[in-house]
Amino acid sequence: MRKKSTSVLLMAAALATTFVACKDDEKVTPTPDKPKSTVELKGKITADRTLSKDTIYLMKEYVYVVNNATLTIQAGTTILGGSISSTTGGTLIITAGAKLMAKGTADAPIVFTSAKAPGARAKGDWGGIILLGKGSTNRPLDKRKVEGLQFADATVNFTYGNPSGDAQGNDNDNSGTLQYVRVEFGGIPLAETPDNEVNGVTFYAVGAGTTVDHVQVSYSGDDAFEWFGGNVNCKYLVAYGTLDDNFDMDSGFRGKLQFCVALLDPAISDVVSLSNGLEVDNLNGANTSVPFTHPIISNLTIVGPGSATGAGDYFYSGARWRRGSTFTVANSIFSGYPVATDVEGKTAQDSLSAGNSKVTNSIFQASGISPISSSRGNGGTAIGPVLFDADNKDANYLTGNDIKNLIITVASKNDTLKTLADVFAKVPAAAAYKATNTEFALKTAKAAVFSAEFDAFFDKVNYVGAVDPANPWTKQSWINWAPNETVYVTE
Repeated sequence: MRKKSTSVLLMAAALATTFVACKDDEKVTPTPDKPKSTVELKGKITADRTLSKDTIYLMKEYVYVVNNATLTIQAGTTILGGSISSTTGGTLIITAGAKLMAKGTADAPIVFTSAKAPGARAKGDWGGIILLGKGSTNRPLDKRKVEGLQFADATVNFTYGNPSGDAQGNDNDNSGTLQYVRVEFGGIPLAETPDNEVNGVTFYAVGAGTTVDHVQVSYSGDDAFEWFGGNVNCKYLVAYGTLDDNFDMDSGFRGKLQFCVALLDPAISDVVSLSNGLEVDNLNGANTSVPFTHPIISNLTIVGPGSATGAGDYFYSGARWRRGSTFTVANSIFSGYPVATDVEGKTAQDSLSAGNSKVTNSIFQASGISPISSSRGNGGTAIGPVLFDADNKDANYLTGNDIKNLIITVASKNDTLKTLADVFAKVPAAAAYKATNTEFALKTAKAAVFSAEFDAFFDKVNYVGAVDPANPWTKQSWINWAPNETVYVTE
């Protein structure tokens, strides 16, 4: 993400009908229903409240859930997001102690989407969702604010983490549930600070008591998902057509992820900070702060644009590990970016060299060119395709070849492939708000291997990558691969 950027989940709602979600890459066909009443959401929710699937909700401004209240959203509810200006749009903010209970189902997902008509929707039409928790973070107390929104309302407490200021918070803190939820066309720019946008879904020090699974973020105007500290665990996440980073982690995040997919649209990339599959930092300016950022990830599939030219597009790396981040990754695929994986900065490189960070039993492939850009330390020249990089944006001592020699070993069981067609049986692709070949099946199957770090949270499946080739969950009806064609509102 743009490191100044904030994350806010815009809860926007309006004139919606029940629909049948997209299957087999076809557009969604709605099921006509009688007109519903429309209710606008804005201001503070101070007591428990339930949003009904039989009502249409429109959110054009900031909505705060405060006072330890719980906002419940029924399965099948569609919330349309709008804006009151080009820099202020609907954003749902769950403050620390409050809860969001958004429990959709496979057949009746909860949808946050643009209030605009089919074909007119675009990234940044509204905001996003922001969850604040009381978990751990390595950010100092005076920096524990929702970036870009801390001055939006002086009566709202935007702080997160342990209120005493300690790094250690409540690792079992519960901010609610996000299950079978879609977030489409969010990421509006923020008026308060330039070069800041809302993410699709943002987690600030959210604890492991929170449930997050089966969430798709499509065409976000900044990151799809971002975690600032905390240790919430997530499964079945989809990032689709993201402008900036698909999965962004920093500030001491220590959660676990499994079954996550990112599919990029070649026409959408971030000129300000470059687009990455993963962008993972510890803490900018204080790389050795504790707790260290250390996600544990298995069965991840990253598919970049595959055809970046470096002329008018701004893609960089399938995974960018920097600023002191540490990591454990297995059974994953990094493909389609000009650089498959970058490890930069002495602290991050020391961790990889010492074996405290590792990637095992995974596949690496690089495609295209990353342009000249001040967002890379070596940005005076273009780069790619190259499998491994050690950009010198932060002080470092290893080269890209050194990174390769640490990751590609006999013991690691990692593989490198030349083209996307070597990776996938049918190459996944996105263009004009539609995706094809969303089975994400490998051309040559590779069996998963789980080491001791992968505890009971992880399903011990027998395949590498996010999707079971025998039963691809990415074809299920709760996912929408053609969100700009879906009719959510009828007159």
